[in-house]
Amino acid sequence: MARILVTHGLPAEGFDMLKEHEVVIPPPLKTFTKEELLSMIGEADAVVAAGPMPAEVIGAARKLKLIANYGAGYDSVDVAAAAARGIPVTNIPEAVTDVTAELAVALMLAVARRVGEMNLRARREEPSGLFGMGRYMGTTLRGRTLGIFGCGRIGGRVAQIGKALGMEVIGYSRRGADPAVAEPVGFDELIARSDVLSLHCPLTAETRGIISREVIGRMKPGAMLINTARGAVVDNDALAEAVASGHLAGAGLDVFPEEPGIPQALIEQERIVLTPHVGSNTLEDRCEMARACSRQILDALAGRRPSNIVNGL
Repeated sequence: MARILVTHGLPAEGFDMLKEHEVVIPPPLKTFTKEELLSMIGEADAVVAAGPMPAEVIGAARKLKLIANYGAGYDSVDVAAAAARGIPVTNIPEAVTDVTAELAVALMLAVARRVGEMNLRARREEPSGLFGMGRYMGTTLRGRTLGIFGCGRIGGRVAQIGKALGMEVIGYSRRGADPAVAEPVGFDELIARSDVLSLHCPLTAETRGIISREVIGRMKPGAMLINTARGAVVDNDALAEAVASGHLAGAGLDVFPEEPGIPQALIEQERIVLTPHVGSNTLEDRCEMARACSRQILDALAGRRPSNIVNGL
């Protein structure tokens, strides 16, 4: 019997296929502290990492066969430290594709039609000041240009939905956008042409801060920014200023640089729609993510090569 350590209190039913093994998991909505992880990881055969997995914790492992990252982005795991110890790290990009794309489109629609702002005003203002044609007009997405930064699985699915909404779709990826997904363009053209810029890139040394103050200044007047990738990709202070000044019509953000905090500058802008990193947060998808990690763990325990190893082992 192997011992599997789950770092966060995820829906336990998703780990049913591991019932022949010992699954150590905190209560729902709770998280093991770093000190608790340090005390337990020595006896773990596999870890489901749903949060930070630093080198210090990885270094305390004695018989770890796999770190299964609970998500597509794995920047919270020190993959180099794991590789140095010969421990494979996997991710599960397929499991989060549709659900994250759905949220990106939901944010896009909410910003375009000012749903967040209207919800707040409807709750706190006199109705007589709200109703009436011509007040608080939004933007129609049909005929607008949707720019996809990162045309992988999630970006490709957002592009597909954007086309269904009648949008023109352009895309930029480091490896080049698939013409079947989006019209391939360079980064500068992506920024210049997008009415809605949707971010789906990983957080790397190259992408950290890439949506800078200067880049935001080059976006079309009245454009919108959607970020379901990673918060540190964007200069969020510059973004808040661009919305406050009217240069940008608004933004929809699910990710932030130092979670669980949300910068106050973003909170103060009613036309920035904020969600607390819930891109894959449906019960159905959380359970599917757990099943995907479980399949990788069972492969590793059986001596088979797990899918989606990200650290070259």
